[in-house]
Amino acid sequence: MNSTATGPEETSSDSSKPAANIPAGSTDGNKDGGVGAGMSASLLHRLAGPSTGKAGLARDQTEITKVIAEASEGSKFYQNEKRKDEELSKKIEMMLQLRDQLIAAGADMPGLEAVADKALAELEASRDLTQAIVHIDMDSYYASVEMLDNPSLIGKTFAVGGGVLTTASYAARTFGVRSGMPEYIAKKLCPHLIVVKNRFHRYSELSGQVMNILRRFDPTMDPAGTDEAYLNITPYCKTNNVSPDECVRKIRQIILEETKLTASAGIAPNKACSSFCHIITPLLKASSRCLPRSRPRKINLMVNTASSSTRK
Repeated sequence: MNSTATGPEETSSDSSKPAANIPAGSTDGNKDGGVGAGMSASLLHRLAGPSTGKAGLARDQTEITKVIAEASEGSKFYQNEKRKDEELSKKIEMMLQLRDQLIAAGADMPGLEAVADKALAELEASRDLTQAIVHIDMDSYYASVEMLDNPSLIGKTFAVGGGVLTTASYAARTFGVRSGMPEYIAKKLCPHLIVVKNRFHRYSELSGQVMNILRRFDPTMDPAGTDEAYLNITPYCKTNNVSPDECVRKIRQIILEETKLTASAGIAPNKACSSFCHIITPLLKASSRCLPRSRPRKINLMVNTASSSTRK
């Protein structure tokens, strides 16, 4: 069944070119006036939203952020974000003032740092690095499902949602379009954007297939949403005499074969680090594996780029 899409077809006009290729710089580079003039760098960053680290987005999003700020200014969303930004700035200022007062009063900073270092050392010594926890995340899940059911969307600048976007294709992300973004702002960034309505029943159907595959490797796996889950593959690896890397490659291959969808994975001794492994390699996520190897504070990461594909 093909998805119902709304929006104009892609064109080769100048409007189809991403507007993010400008020199890198701080978002407070608005001292000369123009869009965002008078806004703090922190407010501009807040207006840009939490999904600025998604794979496929331009590394320098200065121009994209300006468009978002222009479209948001004066709205209830803008006023709310401005209020939260001001409140956070005040809290930071109060903490800095308290720090300065303590130092001026003769606080034993080296002694306090020694206490903190001791507490960190005790926590470090108690960590269990023997487990292999995997964070499986389906790549641009809603968009991938739509392309699976409607191949005509492949390569197109499209997003899924309505009112607020739930995801965007990698082609759309080059324009700054991303999840959690209001549709009207997305269309300012990408006027020829195709918007496909959500089909949650279909996403749930394929999600069930994926979760059943994951239970073959960990019967007590922990779903973290429709398109992601955490698994402890330590028992499976021991029973089958395979490494975590080999196990994860097998998981991803089975998902691809049985659902025609791709997944990425982060491997670490705990859930937080396995998810972190995804965050620090967003542009390689679909074909990357990050594995903290030892106890040192500096985490050693092993990244395998088996594919040149760029994923979520």
